[in-house]
Amino acid sequence: MFELVIFIATLALLIIILRKLPLEKDVVEKIATEARKSESDNDSSAVDENLLTKADKLAQAGEYNKAEKIYLKLVSDDPQNAALYNKLALSYLGNEEFKDAAKALDQALTLEPDNDAFYNNLGLLLYRQAKYDEAIDSYEKSIEINNKVASRFMNLGLAYFMSKKYRKAAEAYEKALILEPNNEEYKRLLKDAEDKLS
Repeated sequence: MFELVIFIATLALLIIILRKLPLEKDVVEKIATEARKSESDNDSSAVDENLLTKADKLAQAGEYNKAEKIYLKLVSDDPQNAALYNKLALSYLGNEEFKDAAKALDQALTLEPDNDAFYNNLGLLLYRQAKYDEAIDSYEKSIEINNKVASRFMNLGLAYFMSKKYRKAAEAYEKALILEPNNEEYKRLLKDAEDKLS
């Protein structure tokens, strides 16, 4: 289930990226698959799995309002479940309800202050609002907790790139390539950043 949250967050980031940079379909699918594989399921056993599955499917289909209602019910039943707040935040983010998304992510991070995925999603929220310096801080915190996810370095690089900090963007893409040396998209992003430096 938690993998679906990561998938949705990655998909939202990719939509943003697609608006800024041309990405090929296979790259989008690869990044989404990587995000799903990199996280474990942290949902509490107290959660109604049928409702959770239904909400996740609705969110994945882009029906964020319907998913939001179910996530809110699940949160009211299990208010200590940080993963549910994270999923709720991603539903809000899908509808560009940034204030509500920020509140839900804040609650998730209050419950699990060392969750790298939550910091990554906070970075995504800030990036979507063009708050690139704040997004950089969140992505760096995510990487500080877990530096084994290549797409997090890509996210960091994109935020640096949008802040016109091309050297730092190139460094972030290089780190992503260390983790995934054959990733053509990371190579292309690195080249774009290096072109800006010349």
